[in-house]
Amino acid sequence: MNKIKSFIYLDDYKMYSISSQIFEGMTEYIIQSSKQRTEEKTKQKGEIFSGQVLADIIEKQKDETEKKFLHDYSYTLFENELLKNNRVLVGNKDNLEDVINAIPKYNFIKITSRIAFNDTKQIEDVIDKFNELGFALTYITQKSSIEEQSNTMMEQSKDISDRNKRSNVQRLIKNNLSTNQIKELAKQNNLQLEPDYLKSLKLILNYGYNSQFEVQMPFSANDKYYLFSSVLKRDKLKESELNIIKKHGRLSEKEFTIFGILTQVNEQKQDLELYRDRSDDNNNNMKEAVINLIFHLTNVESTFTGKLNYEYIIDPIAIYQEI
Repeated sequence: MNKIKSFIYLDDYKMYSISSQIFEGMTEYIIQSSKQRTEEKTKQKGEIFSGQVLADIIEKQKDETEKKFLHDYSYTLFENELLKNNRVLVGNKDNLEDVINAIPKYNFIKITSRIAFNDTKQIEDVIDKFNELGFALTYITQKSSIEEQSNTMMEQSKDISDRNKRSNVQRLIKNNLSTNQIKELAKQNNLQLEPDYLKSLKLILNYGYNSQFEVQMPFSANDKYYLFSSVLKRDKLKESELNIIKKHGRLSEKEFTIFGILTQVNEQKQDLELYRDRSDDNNNNMKEAVINLIFHLTNVESTFTGKLNYEYIIDPIAIYQEI
């Protein structure tokens, strides 16, 4: 009996594309399933045909819901067929060494363990408002202490005999000193950074990762570290990124399964014969210039987004919990 799958991600387009080849032309709907359509027509006052339009909307929404259920059921058939034909490398923490050794023999992989969610778009948003968040966090946590200091200084200012001078000092304490205190405390706790530094950091992060949403599955065995990574399409998530992270945590407590296609499995190496620096060739050919640009761009990208030597990249089709 198959376990129940609770999906957080399903790339139905990719699944059906492969399924059409496995099942010799299987279309978006399962051939064996019988689809019953219930027409709901609502009579209402208003313009002519307005009730029919509402009925069509209800019918379409029902149809879309049924399609989503069929996607999930289709996936079970899809995965079972590939497993039956021994085309999938199945792995977990108990057989990790065998999995690593067998990777070159397989294209499909089904790997199960705890996963970490890495939403670089959310990180960019935090960087964009880092100083504001740092100020707010410091204010909330240090509010009582700062108010106590301000009150003490206000009491001390009463000893100033000159009324105008006393008034100016109290105004400065009330309007400026508390704000400066908060900023200084935030800076001491590394919650205030130079604006130019934050701007540069955000630019590099955006260029390197382009707001991607990534799932990572780390393993450790026999003093070796392995990492399986997948970049997800946000529109294929079953619910919002924030909901997923809120429910499961940035590092999940429960195990998830990633099912997909292995795309990068070898150590990162540059083919110098194909993409070498041709700047010394004294060649003004445009194609040479483009190849030279690719060489330098590849080196820049590998600095902060290149595949790690112990990392394996999976093009994901589905991510789910088995319950």
